[in-house]
Amino acid sequence: MVTTERSPNSLLLIVGGDSDPNTQRLVDQAHLRDLNYRFWDTDSPTALRIAWDFESPTIELDGDSLQPAAVFLRYNVFAGDPARNLAAFDTVQSYCLAWPQLRMLNRLSATDANNKCRNLRWAREAGLAIPQTLVMADLTPLRSMPAADEHVIKPLVGGAHTQAVSDIHSDLQTLASLPPQFVQNRLRGENLRLFWIGDQPFCFHLQSDALDYREDDRVQVRPLEPPAELLAPALQLVQRIGFDYCALDFRCTQGWEQPVFLEVNSFPMFVRFDDASENRLVDAILNLLIACR
Repeated sequence: MVTTERSPNSLLLIVGGDSDPNTQRLVDQAHLRDLNYRFWDTDSPTALRIAWDFESPTIELDGDSLQPAAVFLRYNVFAGDPARNLAAFDTVQSYCLAWPQLRMLNRLSATDANNKCRNLRWAREAGLAIPQTLVMADLTPLRSMPAADEHVIKPLVGGAHTQAVSDIHSDLQTLASLPPQFVQNRLRGENLRLFWIGDQPFCFHLQSDALDYREDDRVQVRPLEPPAELLAPALQLVQRIGFDYCALDFRCTQGWEQPVFLEVNSFPMFVRFDDASENRLVDAILNLLIACR
């Protein structure tokens, strides 16, 4: 565990839902490290008692006037009132962006859409391999696609799980109802996730036989050394997008051969990976926010 001396002038404001294990992990670790922090729970009925103005870089939370040096802000997708969560998130994010001296994660890309197509193009320009990819708005032609079991689909927008074309190609009603999709060649190798936090990479192997490891309750996560050939192009990609906190997903072609870039997540959940790394991720996030190495 990294220890840091308290400083009254280095307040870390943590804004998110108590029901979000990722936010709660950050709160717990800040407490264990005896950091100077304040947690604002967006699950609370009083979550919208937030105000700020342009005269001073302070923010009022339920009548308390605070001047944080850094803000960890996470929208809660787990529980609570979605409208209240979003209103609290937007109010605090606008405060952070209005005062550029505040440290926050992904400031340069905070209000940008994390466009998957753009990222695939930029990944290839950085030197990463990408899947053979077709973008389709009308999925009904997949009914006659040859070698359906060698192709997968995943949505152009959003985080829905990857599906095998062979599982749905005969269902015209499903094909007609799907939003625009990527159609890609199916990769059968190992899953890798590469977190980038500040200037530090953290790589993990996700051992699973599932097409999409998120559907596997028994997926095994273990840390490993990042493949050396991924580091420079991955760093080039995340810097071009403007991320200082993200996770890049790769799947190898066969076994461990040639990791292929799938996508980059702009504010990934991290608790399962933090467990596997013995809290190295949460400490790296906190160090980035409090400007500590």
